[in-house]
Amino acid sequence: MTEPVPTYAQDAYAILYNRFASDSFPSDYLTWFISKSMVKKTLHVLEKAGWLRRVEKGKYVCVKADDIFRSMVEFKVPRLLQEAGRKYAYSEASAVEVWTDYSYIQRSWEHSPYYIKVLRKELHDWVHYFRKHRVNVYINKAEPSLGEFVILKPQERLSYEVHNGLPVESLHAVVRYCERYIDNFEYPLAYLKAKFKVKTKAGIDKRVLEEAVRAV
Repeated sequence: MTEPVPTYAQDAYAILYNRFASDSFPSDYLTWFISKSMVKKTLHVLEKAGWLRRVEKGKYVCVKADDIFRSMVEFKVPRLLQEAGRKYAYSEASAVEVWTDYSYIQRSWEHSPYYIKVLRKELHDWVHYFRKHRVNVYINKAEPSLGEFVILKPQERLSYEVHNGLPVESLHAVVRYCERYIDNFEYPLAYLKAKFKVKTKAGIDKRVLEEAVRAV
């Protein structure tokens, strides 16, 4: 999976890709044009972000441009969450996705938000972590954003359940959330009612409930 890189690294990749295409090139090729320290930094950034592959000591090859840009729109936040080494829990609409076994999905390549509860004392670390991986991150409230982005919900204490191996806020909280925003979450609520036999006073269209029963 690739990640965005700074402009100087993009420029270097463009030169290397147009010069060598799928052929390997020596690590010192760019020293004709920029300093050795900058070459080392640039190659490190490109390799770490998945734009280059080391094929042997002192030799690299460019990853195909189509593969880079296709990979950049793949969903990477779930993997980053699992690899963070800190406690978290899917919340709000993201929790609805988890509890409905992704029969409800709110995301697309163009717009993919994740609502995540984290410990307040670790908030700074989370912000730094996502920014390091070039993922837009916001606190409590989302802002207009393209692609994947994270809305962190800081908590003094973190309690959660586990569903399908994922930490997520309680089923009760998710049902209440769907009821509060029933116009957008009628089908997810119907799914939860059909699968978990939860009780709700919210009005659910009979046809929607029948559809959810078939999905379960």
